[in-house]
Amino acid sequence: MVTLDCSLLDPTTWLVGGVLSLSALWWLSTRRPSGLPPGPGLALPVIGHLHLLSSDLRAAFRTWRRQYGDVFSLYMGGRLVVVLNGLPVIKEALVKMADVFSNRPHMFIMVRITNLKGLVSSSGALWKEQRKTALEILRDFGMGKNVLAEKIQEEVTHYIRAVEDHHGAPVDLSTLTQISVSNNICSIIFGKRFDYDDPTFIGYMRMLEENMKAIGASAIINYMPILEHLPGDLFKVKLVVSRAMKFYDFVRQQISEHRKDRSQHTEKTDFIHAYLTQGEQLAQSNVENTLDNENLQNSISDLFVAGTETTSTAIRWTLLFFLHYPKVQDKCFQEISDVIGSGRAPSMQDRPKLQYLEATIMEVLRRADIVPTAVPHGLAHDVMFRGYVIPKDAIVLPYLDSVLNDPEVWGDPDNFRPERFMGPDGKVTKPEEFIPFGIGRRVCLGESLARMELFLYLATLIQRFRFLPPGQEPLPSLEGIMGFTISPAPFKVRAIPRY
Repeated sequence: MVTLDCSLLDPTTWLVGGVLSLSALWWLSTRRPSGLPPGPGLALPVIGHLHLLSSDLRAAFRTWRRQYGDVFSLYMGGRLVVVLNGLPVIKEALVKMADVFSNRPHMFIMVRITNLKGLVSSSGALWKEQRKTALEILRDFGMGKNVLAEKIQEEVTHYIRAVEDHHGAPVDLSTLTQISVSNNICSIIFGKRFDYDDPTFIGYMRMLEENMKAIGASAIINYMPILEHLPGDLFKVKLVVSRAMKFYDFVRQQISEHRKDRSQHTEKTDFIHAYLTQGEQLAQSNVENTLDNENLQNSISDLFVAGTETTSTAIRWTLLFFLHYPKVQDKCFQEISDVIGSGRAPSMQDRPKLQYLEATIMEVLRRADIVPTAVPHGLAHDVMFRGYVIPKDAIVLPYLDSVLNDPEVWGDPDNFRPERFMGPDGKVTKPEEFIPFGIGRRVCLGESLARMELFLYLATLIQRFRFLPPGQEPLPSLEGIMGFTISPAPFKVRAIPRY
């Protein structure tokens, strides 16, 4: 038997062997298996293609779409990410093949915060039962009906008074707008609203806003979980999780109070009461179900975040666009003045007559691009899609920006132009490509609530105030801040009473 004395190998041999071994490992770990959608070249070890991305994914994704087509893939860390572009592709996946594409992927932060329970993070039978239950309850409490519109109008009245209290002085309306919009979903979930100066609730609003921004930086942990073990909290993961847990403490307190209250009052007064009642009825009938405390807690959190963040962000974007496009603001006011005047507040019955305002709201949702990638989707199983093999463990991103800002669809997508949504007859038209709330089975649950809120808030704000820049300094930037959503950078505005 011949043995090799390793001590006889010279340093050059060791170096060459090491380089070859590392090169082989790199190639094996980063090569793109045959059948996958095309994408950027060789990924780097450990980080994949992350070095090619900035905090705002849109520039890279737009470039790669031009290079590789409407279905491309990349590696974020060790995770394969498949990006779907354009309405035909997204519609084929999320609508025609919904049975395959309606899951959620197993992502580190989702698991840590939600345990894949509730409405947003769950999949399969669990998600179907949670969504069905939530939709039934929300409809019972007036989602999309006039009874809910009247409650929103009451909240708008409080909001207008709070804006008036600033007497036209420069003010950042972010927190006030968040609390007011949040009160609408709070009335449905908890059966109560919160005062605008409630320090505890203000604290939760600020935590929510900061988490929406920080989650962009912490998202890297979804693709490289090993980074969580680095000293400190470089990617703000611990901070994001800690804030989420504090909000869950608040939610659990609300659920506990509702359980005590139900011993004296059995009527369904809000979402929590209705959910608890339905769970108990199923249990008494020996029907197996998932209506438990953990799913209720996560569903409440999902509804709260969805019912607060995107609508309040859209209102802020509208005010910012008004500063840059005062003629649009003036045209909206003139329409409101002609249809309603100043003697009463706008109502949902006015909506069909305020066509230019409706087109302006649509243009805000398109141009602001508030949720450019939607929430990531997962697969029920490996699938052949448009000639490519997509494995079950891939993360699928329906890239809504590729539809809402597609030059081939809109012509001049970077321009803010409400008229693009109006036909020759002066009536609003809704192109199929207008999908700011997503499409398919996982379309935004609160779309009807959001659109009702946006109309009532903005119609009343425009009726009552003229929005002007704070002074002679340059206008606030239209460049958004990428987090979970794209939000405007903080800015101040003067709300000048019209009457």
